Amino acid sequence: MEQHKRIVIKIGSSSLTDKRGLLDEIKLKALVSSIAELFETGWQPILVSSGAVAAGLGHLGWCRANLTMPERQAAAAVGQGLLMEKYNELFDLSQIKVGQILLTKEDLADRRRYINARNTLNALLTRNVLPIVNENDTVAFAEIRFGDNDTLSALVAGLAEAELLVILTDIDGLYSGDPRKDPEAKLISVVQQVMIQLFRWLEKAAARLAQAACVQSLLRPA
Repeated sequence: MEQHKRIVIKIGSSSLTDKRGLLDEIKLKALVSSIAELFETGWQPILVSSGAVAAGLGHLGWCRANLTMPERQAAAAVGQGLLMEKYNELFDLSQIKVGQILLTKEDLADRRRYINARNTLNALLTRNVLPIVNENDTVAFAEIRFGDNDTLSALVAGLAEAELLVILTDIDGLYSGDPRKDPEAKLISVVQQVMIQLFRWLEKAAARLAQAACVQSLLRPA
């Protein structure tokens, strides 16, 4: 691999938490190990990590159903600290420093704030600090939300002028049906054209935590 190439890695809530909604240390350790290998081979990784709301809900014992926006933001406030604490603990074992960047859509829409965010990102990367990016759920409201971290990761890839964007998920890819229930479901390796049928499949097959992100990814132009 060439030296100092930048890669954005996005990981969702369902890939970081267990069935109870708590942070899964085994999953986190596997992620940290993979990112540590990227550092060793000359890459400059950027991690876009979901999981703050899910971690907060699990820690507080709250149910996801019927949450108000203030309750969701409160869960994010609790969970973001838990998430960063665990990342810092695990990455420190590989002698990797981490820095947190919380963004809203307004931050990237305003030119001055965009440049400030880019400068901060570059300062961390050039000093071998891993930026961990998430949406600032505690202050974002509907009009300024990214909607999902797939969208955020794509924008961060542009912000950092990254060579690669990798979106991690707990499923092998896009299927024609739910592979857990339909033995005839087929993996769609390449989406050449977005069709109505794809959205019908998504409504039936997408995971509970990843459904909106999957639909948004298909809607987003290349």
